Amino acid sequence: MATTAAPASARTAGALRAYGVASLLLAGALASTATIWFVVRSPIVVNADWIGVVRGILVAVWVGAGTYMWWRRPESRLGLLVAGVALLYAGTSLMASADGVTHTLGRLVLAAVVVCFAYVFLCFPGDRLVAARDRLFIGAFAIATIVLWPLVLAFSKELPSGGALNECRSRCPENAFQVVGTSETVGDVLNAAVGFVTAVGLVGIAFALVLKARSPGRLRRRAVEPVLYAFGVVVAAYVVNAVGSPSGRALEITQVAAAAGAFVIPAAMLAGQARARSYAAAALGRLVVRGRAERLTPVQMQDWLRDALGDPSLEVALWDRFRFRFVDTDGKVADVLGVSDGRATATVTQSGRPVAVLTYSASLQESADVVDGLAETAVMLLENARLVDELRDSRARIVASADHERHRLERDLHDGAQQRLFLLQIKLARLREDVGDPAVAARIDEIEEDAGAALEELRVLAHGIYPTVLVERGVPEAVRAFAMDAPLPVEVTDHWIGRCSPTIEAALYFCSLEAIQNAAKHAGTGARVTVDLDRDGDRIDLSISDDGAGFQAGDGSDGIGLVTMRDRIGAVGGELEVVSEPGTGVTVHVAVPDAPELSADVVAHSSEWRSE
Repeated sequence: MATTAAPASARTAGALRAYGVASLLLAGALASTATIWFVVRSPIVVNADWIGVVRGILVAVWVGAGTYMWWRRPESRLGLLVAGVALLYAGTSLMASADGVTHTLGRLVLAAVVVCFAYVFLCFPGDRLVAARDRLFIGAFAIATIVLWPLVLAFSKELPSGGALNECRSRCPENAFQVVGTSETVGDVLNAAVGFVTAVGLVGIAFALVLKARSPGRLRRRAVEPVLYAFGVVVAAYVVNAVGSPSGRALEITQVAAAAGAFVIPAAMLAGQARARSYAAAALGRLVVRGRAERLTPVQMQDWLRDALGDPSLEVALWDRFRFRFVDTDGKVADVLGVSDGRATATVTQSGRPVAVLTYSASLQESADVVDGLAETAVMLLENARLVDELRDSRARIVASADHERHRLERDLHDGAQQRLFLLQIKLARLREDVGDPAVAARIDEIEEDAGAALEELRVLAHGIYPTVLVERGVPEAVRAFAMDAPLPVEVTDHWIGRCSPTIEAALYFCSLEAIQNAAKHAGTGARVTVDLDRDGDRIDLSISDDGAGFQAGDGSDGIGLVTMRDRIGAVGGELEVVSEPGTGVTVHVAVPDAPELSADVVAHSSEWRSE
């Protein structure tokens, strides 16, 4: 039941969104058509023939841009706000009417549109007001508009200018709702007050956009900058029209500038969002590359997120599965519930459980989806680093346990079976001296030879388990000693790697042995093996190559030998790569980092330990 409900719900949501998009586009088409029809036929609007077409296309462009934003991000209200303001702007076409009532209603709609546009600009690139100063500003702007306009309607004979795209000059009808006859001076003062409030509103919006464009948050800057430039054109056109009162050719230029700015703004919004997404994708790519190149720690993750989002106050708290608490990058218990004003949080979950909480500046809340995406990726890389560490530790424990068992077996053979065989030889020699029968003495000699052979075999076996030469003289000499008895020719080249830690030397040595033995089994008759050892700073490079039959690498047929080599090298933090093609032989590349040379005291101590 649960498996079918989710897809059905997703289909329903998709269908509803499709209906919503279609409805918005239809409403935009109708509003655009009505705007063109109403304004082009206007007897009062200056240059109505082409202004009507421009205003209609503006409505269509804004509605289309808002619909596209909502379609891409249905969880955000921004697209609906843009489309809704554009549909409301279509109502300002009533100003094109010569009828006083209709014209006045259109001017009231324009006053509401200005406030709504201010709200959208202050929200961008988010879908709600974040900063307290923005909420205070839009509240003051709306209140001033609401207070002034009843006074204008009651006392002013003529209405304030409606901007370059609504300019009607001396042909504008009078205020249809005037209830008190006053002098022309009173009307001029009220109209000037409306113009002043509108100018302050536009300047305030521009100032807020400038602050966002100068924000340390790179996402916000990239999104806001194109909108700021486009809005600057609109402000300039408004100022020229309000202060200069242009006419003729100058008015046409002002109208073209206002129309150009209005057209560019939705395109600038889309461009800003695309720039922010592009930056977020690039930042995500850099994080993934960095996570692959180096082990990501909680401190590194926090520093990287601070740099990527431009928020030096960002803090990361991770769930501690042992203490059942969220802890900060220093391992101290973190309070993720007490978030102060001006701060926001993002929670990263895995399998329904919270694993990390980000606390950041509320100014980034408008890009919360980007913050969530970067945080989830960073936590995933951090979790991968933890799993890699656990795997490496597990491999190291297994290899260390195996090496310990080798040493134990070697000691047991040396102190147990070898000593008993040696004592048996001594007893047989004494027995032979006491025996007078030559035939019995010959039999004793024969048994003594068998015991000596067994003793020698045990010595070879013990040395093969953990060879003395490896402890005393290092990897190159130990591999050369093994190569002397190898079933195929082996050439060992040492570019002076010196000595390194016993764990790393054991890993390199036994990896070399495994590769040589694999070549002996599979390379074919007449094959030769080359072992090359080199040091590059704090990295040991080992290469074992043969010129035998080869095989198809990467076909998933790795045998136990290759698995053992990978485990040994991985346990010391190294990497192993096998390169081969049928008929071209096999090359095993090994790189082990952090392999410092041992001091003479450590080497001497190792030799003493081995000889005990």
